[in-house]
Amino acid sequence: MKGNKALILASAAILVMTSACTGSNTPKQAAQTEENKEPIKLTVLQYLLNVTDEDFSKLIAEPVKAKFPHITMELVRKPANQSFEDMLTAGTFPDMMLQANFDIYKYTPIGLAEDLTAYIKNSGLDMAKFEPNIIQTLKSYGTKGELYMLPLYSNPAALYYNKDIFDRFGVPYPKDGITWDEAIGLARQLSRTDGGQQYYGLDLIAAPRISASLMLPLHDPNTGKAVLTSDSWKSYFEMYKSIKDIPGNQTKGIFNDFEKNKNLAIMVAYNRLNQLEELHQAGTEPNWDIVTFPSRKEAPLVKETDVSGLLLSTKSKHKEEAFKVMAFLAEKESQARMARRGLIPVINDPEVTKDFGADMASLKGKNVQALLKMKSGQNPPPSQYEEIIKEVINKSMVEYLKGKLDTNTILRQAEEEANKKIEEAKR
Repeated sequence: MKGNKALILASAAILVMTSACTGSNTPKQAAQTEENKEPIKLTVLQYLLNVTDEDFSKLIAEPVKAKFPHITMELVRKPANQSFEDMLTAGTFPDMMLQANFDIYKYTPIGLAEDLTAYIKNSGLDMAKFEPNIIQTLKSYGTKGELYMLPLYSNPAALYYNKDIFDRFGVPYPKDGITWDEAIGLARQLSRTDGGQQYYGLDLIAAPRISASLMLPLHDPNTGKAVLTSDSWKSYFEMYKSIKDIPGNQTKGIFNDFEKNKNLAIMVAYNRLNQLEELHQAGTEPNWDIVTFPSRKEAPLVKETDVSGLLLSTKSKHKEEAFKVMAFLAEKESQARMARRGLIPVINDPEVTKDFGADMASLKGKNVQALLKMKSGQNPPPSQYEEIIKEVINKSMVEYLKGKLDTNTILRQAEEEANKKIEEAKR
């Protein structure tokens, strides 16, 4: 008995000593374990989305390297003349894709985006921290509720205005909560010639993009057909034309006129903060400020869900590591870092926006709260053929602005053309 007791005590002592030596749960040893992992490179595809090298480095590559020393991030810009098929054939398709939610269908129909559901479950990622409408909209891109994108930030949208032009004509500055009708009213006051210089009141980006902010449905999810002959589409076409028809409001180009020529009073656009920051650094920016994106009377301060995020490639050889990176970039610290660069966080935590825009000198003294006041609504059901519909809308708007066809006719023709092209695409 005494011999057995001594043996037990000796074994326990050895076990304690072994545990003390291994100590695998200490932070220092955990960090060493992370560093000792096999080095890997994760590539991220940049396509269509405006991402600067500096933003990728500061917001993604450097923080990821600090968190995961064995992981190196690399941004891969898709050449205009190279297709996804070319990249697949060459074996160079990236591990992740950085895109806006509107571009998810560029990958899912051809099987290039991984469903993240199992990765989320296995990692224990708390999805409740995200804005609910954002997640619901992202899930609508899956036929059975699959989630193909983990959101990183909402794309900043605003009404930008040139204070010098407002001051020149004694027109009060716009205010947060402005509606489209109010913005058009200002445009009528500001479209004029003075001292031989033409000043334009208001310009806005392409028709399909603005229509998305109004959450106009593009198709009937039950039939799959385009639906463009509704009263809401008619009102939208008429509103867009009313802006373009204001005497003296025929701009030469929205971004050049506002940012460089400085003769456009109001610009309604998305994601122009980087461009204005560059002009600020060069000392050539206009005297600008922002208010909230124009909204509908019936839904003030609500716009579409427009987020940028990461998709996981089905071709990646490092899927687990890639998802860890995705989840890390959705954490509070990462979200706060993005907010400092003028990107709108996608998680529900007021702490992450307390220093919003602090890393952009051009935002000092600006009404940055305007970017945070807009709420994301749940978008209408998407269609994998919506790019076809949008192309038809854009072409139809160009024709409509010529004034040769009435609204009902142009929309009927647009709907018929879109449905014909959808049927052709299905063959």
